[in-house]
Amino acid sequence: MPFYYLPPPVVLAVSPSSGPVAGGATVTLTGRGLDTATSVAFGATNVTPTVVSDSELTVVSPAHAAGVVSLAVTAQGGTDTTSDPFRFVGPPTATGFSPLTGLPAGGTLVGITGTDLSTTTGVTFGGVPATFAVLSATQVAAIAPAHSLGAVSITVITTGGSATAPGVFLYLLG
Repeated sequence: MPFYYLPPPVVLAVSPSSGPVAGGATVTLTGRGLDTATSVAFGATNVTPTVVSDSELTVVSPAHAAGVVSLAVTAQGGTDTTSDPFRFVGPPTATGFSPLTGLPAGGTLVGITGTDLSTTTGVTFGGVPATFAVLSATQVAAIAPAHSLGAVSITVITTGGSATAPGVFLYLLG
């Protein structure tokens, strides 16, 4: 009976690199030698991956306290601890925004404050997506999109969840 040497797995990329503390994020790992993967460890918590191919596998992140953990893939050839850590993110808060009004044509620059905003993936004004930039873990800048007259809520979406700012943004005629 022949003996076959299997090289250890090599993980080259992890996407996304963060997810909610509640778990449930689908994470894709790419590299090589992944077709015999039997587990992925998020810190000390092992989960079973779904092997897509020799170069890709997916896994659902477990629940974990906020913070950064190492990722390690175990396969028949050994274990590879990635150089890309995974960050568990707590749910955001949106504590306020300024200014409180804008034109229906859109274009008003709005500063949004809160906590855990560094992984912001979206901002909406009354459900309409806005262009945004993450300034820090406590600030996001968004450009109010065009919208009909009236009051709307501003919601920030992050990898840790979403939060709606208190109060309403009012679309008014100049």
